[in-house]
Amino acid sequence: MKNHPALLWSEVTFQSQVIQLAKTLGYTLTYHTADSRRSNPGFPDLVLVHGKSGKLVFAELKTQTGRVSPDQESWINGLRRGGATAEVWRPIDYVSGQILRVLRGGAVIARAR
Repeated sequence: MKNHPALLWSEVTFQSQVIQLAKTLGYTLTYHTADSRRSNPGFPDLVLVHGKSGKLVFAELKTQTGRVSPDQESWINGLRRGGATAEVWRPIDYVSGQILRVLRGGAVIARAR
């Protein structure tokens, strides 16, 4: 897995892959912040809503080496405290199947990293 090509994805490519996966799984509503300079600092990159179940997922996307800012960590942890599924995802999470598990419903809650 250490040499998987996905681990070199840019955040834009990664976001495209996550949105495509979500749509395949029935997430019919997707929102992504096009210009983060016009949004509240730290708000997650993606908001996904499943068309049938209504499952709501917030996701902050990072490259393998990208850092989570304090504002991003505050948003993710705040959303989780409120009962939302809020994740920080990296390409390794795509490769390992973690993103698929969360989108299908088997979320693992951990602190923002």
